[in-house]
Amino acid sequence: MLCEAKALVRESGMKDEEFSEVGRMLRKYLLRALGGIPVLILFSSVAFAQLRESALRGQITDPSGAAIPAATVTLTDSNGATKQVQTNEQGQYVFQSLPAGTYTERVEAKGFVDFEKPGVVLEPGKPQIVDAQLQVAMEKQEVTVNDTTTRLSLSPENNASAVVVKGKDLEAFSDDPEDLQAELQALAGPAAGPNGGQIYIDGFTGGQLPPKSDILEVRANQNPFSAEYDKLGYGRIEITTRPGSSKFHGALFADGSDSTFNSRNPFVANQPPYHMGYAEASVGGPLGKKASFFLYGFRRDMQNTSIVNAIVLDPTLAQVPFRQAKLEPQNRTYLGPRGDFQLSSNNVMSVGYQFWQQSKYNLGIGEFALPSQGYNTRRTEHVIEVSDTQMISLRTVNQTKFQYKYGTEDDTSGTSLPAVVVLGAFSGGGNSLGRNLDTQNNYELQNLTSIAFGKHALVFGGRLRDGNETNNATKGYNGTFTFAGTSTLTAIAQYQAAQQTLQACAGQTPCQTSASQFSITAGNPIAKLNLLDLGLYAEDQWRARPNFSLSLGLRFETQNYIQDRADFAPRVGLAWGLGGGRNPRTVLRAGVGVFYDRFQAAEVLQAERLNGSNEQAFVVFSPCFFPNIPPVSALRTLTCGRAAPTRYQIDRALRAPYTIQEAVGVEQQIAPHITASVTYVNSHGVHQLLTRNINTPVPGTFDPTDPTSGLRPFGDAGNIFQYESDGLFNQNQIITNFNMRMGRKVSVFGYYTLSFADSNTGGPNSFPMNPYDLRADYGRAAFDIRHRLFVGGSFGLPYGFNLSPLAIANSGAPFNIILGQ
Repeated sequence: MLCEAKALVRESGMKDEEFSEVGRMLRKYLLRALGGIPVLILFSSVAFAQLRESALRGQITDPSGAAIPAATVTLTDSNGATKQVQTNEQGQYVFQSLPAGTYTERVEAKGFVDFEKPGVVLEPGKPQIVDAQLQVAMEKQEVTVNDTTTRLSLSPENNASAVVVKGKDLEAFSDDPEDLQAELQALAGPAAGPNGGQIYIDGFTGGQLPPKSDILEVRANQNPFSAEYDKLGYGRIEITTRPGSSKFHGALFADGSDSTFNSRNPFVANQPPYHMGYAEASVGGPLGKKASFFLYGFRRDMQNTSIVNAIVLDPTLAQVPFRQAKLEPQNRTYLGPRGDFQLSSNNVMSVGYQFWQQSKYNLGIGEFALPSQGYNTRRTEHVIEVSDTQMISLRTVNQTKFQYKYGTEDDTSGTSLPAVVVLGAFSGGGNSLGRNLDTQNNYELQNLTSIAFGKHALVFGGRLRDGNETNNATKGYNGTFTFAGTSTLTAIAQYQAAQQTLQACAGQTPCQTSASQFSITAGNPIAKLNLLDLGLYAEDQWRARPNFSLSLGLRFETQNYIQDRADFAPRVGLAWGLGGGRNPRTVLRAGVGVFYDRFQAAEVLQAERLNGSNEQAFVVFSPCFFPNIPPVSALRTLTCGRAAPTRYQIDRALRAPYTIQEAVGVEQQIAPHITASVTYVNSHGVHQLLTRNINTPVPGTFDPTDPTSGLRPFGDAGNIFQYESDGLFNQNQIITNFNMRMGRKVSVFGYYTLSFADSNTGGPNSFPMNPYDLRADYGRAAFDIRHRLFVGGSFGLPYGFNLSPLAIANSGAPFNIILGQ
């Protein structure tokens, strides 16, 4: 199916309508093929169910690197059950159909010292490789490598700059899902460019973060130049959730806080009470002899307060401070059952469902925004995930994943009155958000095949995503009056003068009062899209020598809605060990790769909606009709002020943004329990997105005192906002990591990053100061945070207590202040 899609998208002349038709056909076939899965799960017997499984393989060698045949490899799980195999003539061994979990591996061979490694973690559907180099036995002895010992490795997946958090280390992170997400993003560190890092949950993107109790392991910045992933490796977060187990277990947890125990806000005399309540529960265990399930759920209720600190006019039209606290209730519910099933001895299937709902009230209030600006939002999401893993042979594993996600969002403003924005003083009236109803149906299909042969590990596969969105939004339909001040008046003084004029008119007509600007949107509020993107990749991890590994990968990406339909992203990574054979004390690691960003649905919707025919936005400079709004049809014939229509479009020459990233670093084994690394990362962003008004007056023809003046390239067509890919950024980072694990009771990890970033764009919805010359905009980027520090860990204390500190610090980001004067 992926090959057929690849052939179709390579037709350079394919139109968006044809591309969308391909998506509908693929979606139809996917649903038809997967329609029988629920029936299969419901009616299959317990004999067709088993724990979610993985595999373990590796090679046993002597100190010279020669293979050791007939060595006995024993694997013991957490329950004491053992499995045993012997190595072949090449010294290789394979365990297949292993339940996910933590194991202890022991290797025995005549004439060699026994080797033992506890803490081998097997993840669902991800084969693990554990090589061992045995020492010649001079006398009866045993070498044990504790699971808490930190060793350097040449494997691309085991770079020392990566951070792995599991077990007790997870206790340092917050139980609150929103705080947890922020902490995990801080754990991964800064991703290059304006888009930040990417979170993958069980291999899928864009889902809701699971609760901490549902997380088995978190990996950040692992194998940063892998061709399997579309996003930048530095800043990438991979979360693996817990599978079922062979024993029943459950947990209950509750947490809460109240304003009684907290200090009051000094800016508010009477602050309403606020509180937070959180409760979670989980249960899991076997379903017969070879099946497992896991069920998790939580509920959080929170009542925050928003503080308004503005300047308004009292009934006598005098300027007075306005301070008020407004309740901001919100709640979140999550439910996530899943089961693990085996369809045959080498075919394992996992099925999961997630329900997520969040409601928030009185948003948009605070600082200058008055209570009338409040709006409510309600979001609901249903997710079905199916994963099928097949052990085709001892060296070949194939995994197929499918996700269907249905989501809705309903945002509602409290009033439909026109919005009034007085810069530097207050924002009142109704919220310009209006009513926003959004429905999404997203499909994602992945396939991955891994083949191990000799010194090579080949991985290839692809991902197809199909997103359907229907959006009904009346944003801006209520109109917005903006008071920005004049050369002689501040914004609040200008608004005060307008109110005094209205009061003097005493209801007489006509009564003309002026604002700086009036904007309104009108037309058909409904917009639809069908966004398709496809990614194919192949990668070879080659262990060229015992102390040298090379990873070569290539990724192909394409999408609709832009003319750029063929994007190739090569990736290269290498590791060179200095001293220590397979376990070197120093590793030099380097890599280079190209990473593409997709043109997102939000910009497509904006261009589809405000295309000039479906919906149109108008901007009137110096309107004289405040606070009344004339019919939209009359805006072009105003006797005072001039209406400039606004529309959006996508540049036909727009290219997919991409980043060229190079990294070089050194990793050092300081002690058996301590590793450290220093990495230099250079990133160059090309074809970065921005919005340009292509109907801006030609330089030298515009009079700043007359907003309607100037010679425009497209005449009286108004503002034509075009999404373009003419931006760029340059970023340099130095990342220092450390990892210390001393026994089972002490674990400390963290990093420090020094970063410098410059850019001429702030993202797809940013405008250059001079549309005819972007050079003036090049300077410190909005994401240029100079210093970042993250430290976490776990310390075992007497009597079963555990101390889990977490410290996050960073310097400020550049920002702009717009003054209404």
